[in-house]
Amino acid sequence: MPKTASMPANVLILHKLADVYRSKLAPAFPEVTFKVVAVEAEARVLPSEARAELPNADAIISIGRWLDAETLAECRRLKWFQCAIAGVDHLVGTLAGTRVILTNARGIHGPQMAELTLLHMMAAYREVSRLVDNQARHVWDRFRPRVLDNRTVVILGVGVIAEHVARVCKAVGMKTIGISRTPRAVDGFDRIDHRENMLDTVAEADFLIVLVPLTKENEKLVGRDVFAAMKPGAYLINIARGKVVDEEAMIQAIKAGWIAGAGLDVFDTSPLPPDSPLWDMENVFITPFVGGQSDQYEDNIMTIIKPNLQAFLDRRGEEMINVVPLPSR
Repeated sequence: MPKTASMPANVLILHKLADVYRSKLAPAFPEVTFKVVAVEAEARVLPSEARAELPNADAIISIGRWLDAETLAECRRLKWFQCAIAGVDHLVGTLAGTRVILTNARGIHGPQMAELTLLHMMAAYREVSRLVDNQARHVWDRFRPRVLDNRTVVILGVGVIAEHVARVCKAVGMKTIGISRTPRAVDGFDRIDHRENMLDTVAEADFLIVLVPLTKENEKLVGRDVFAAMKPGAYLINIARGKVVDEEAMIQAIKAGWIAGAGLDVFDTSPLPPDSPLWDMENVFITPFVGGQSDQYEDNIMTIIKPNLQAFLDRRGEEMINVVPLPSR
């Protein structure tokens, strides 16, 4: 059978690095008209020049926190939305009931998320803040650090990123336990427990790593009962979404000595407000929502966007990568 001719398409890229995305896509797709506007990752409102391009866009590449019912109504030709990150909870509700194909960046975050996890664990056990402070004060303080070897890490949520994190933890000698609604054998894990037994499982943790998505069911999933079940010497590391953890309960648990501390990349409010008590807690290590970031991110996401764009142009939507099911209204 002759190949179906690719349809002409207008692709709108709304991203802080929109020009970089276009430079990687345009040479491979000369038949596509690319429009680009620099839009900050957390932007809730589009600049007027970006909004003016919405009615002509067949496809949009963006993080899309700006997408609401009003802006969607302006996207009269939109058939495909490629989210530039893995988390799409901010898009699903708006696109529910439409015929727009939603795809995400799932699968490219494992290396950087695993490295960030290791950084937070090392910050706790190797007392990185103390080392930095000593260097700034020219103090030679030769203390005895803890090691990760033979410790137990419990990972709440067993997906692609968790598998990568687990393999890295195994490489430094840790015991790895997952918590999932679907216990099964997974590479890198010593075992996987069912979520209904979560309180028993977290009691074994030297580190509890949070890697579940934010859903209504998962909001404040890690709360007072979880902290009460953990060992006093255990640390919480949250690299998922801030609202999965009950932040106030976590602060109280650290102050009360129920857990030893926390490593946090995500928070209830982002950016973390200057008056948050977390900034001044010695046993809390803070990174500014950088878990998914990487200097190789744009090259890595092209392994998703390029085949998806080709499939879109060829009208092969069923072959697109990382299609996110949308609920009906």
